Amino acid sequence: MATKVYCEHSAFRQELFQMQQDEIVELVNFPYEQEIKKKHQKGQPSDAKLYNLKHHRLGEAHWQFTDFGGSDKFAQICQILGPRAHFDALHVDSAYKTGCAVFFSRDCGHILAKAHELEQLLGMRFYHPDTQGDDFLKFIRPINKRPVRRRAKRHAALPGR
Repeated sequence: MATKVYCEHSAFRQELFQMQQDEIVELVNFPYEQEIKKKHQKGQPSDAKLYNLKHHRLGEAHWQFTDFGGSDKFAQICQILGPRAHFDALHVDSAYKTGCAVFFSRDCGHILAKAHELEQLLGMRFYHPDTQGDDFLKFIRPINKRPVRRRAKRHAALPGR
């Protein structure tokens, strides 16, 4: 079974799409800020408002009204990230509600600066896509039933290698 990996819109990398094609990861995102053109699963919405959904066509939405609420951890996520990180909190909560094991972000100011606290609260790992590729691969190998090493050449360009 592929490991669910949430990527903020700026954190998607070609190597991750290749790992998804190899069924090592399942990429997840909820497009609060912008739509992602490449194939990935749409995550569960968090405490989104109508103006947060500008990148959705109403006929394509597969959520119910009751899905648009924060998780039981949303208030704590907001407290950790601070009042100026509303979209960051929505992304992190969407990842949590979707059951992701990993969260990729390039946001060193909010999300990655608070990664340790968020990991303790949510049980999810947080990585920077450009600098923590080795750490991600070490984390994912024991979880994933498919051997990552067999295709190491394909994934050799993963960040941090």
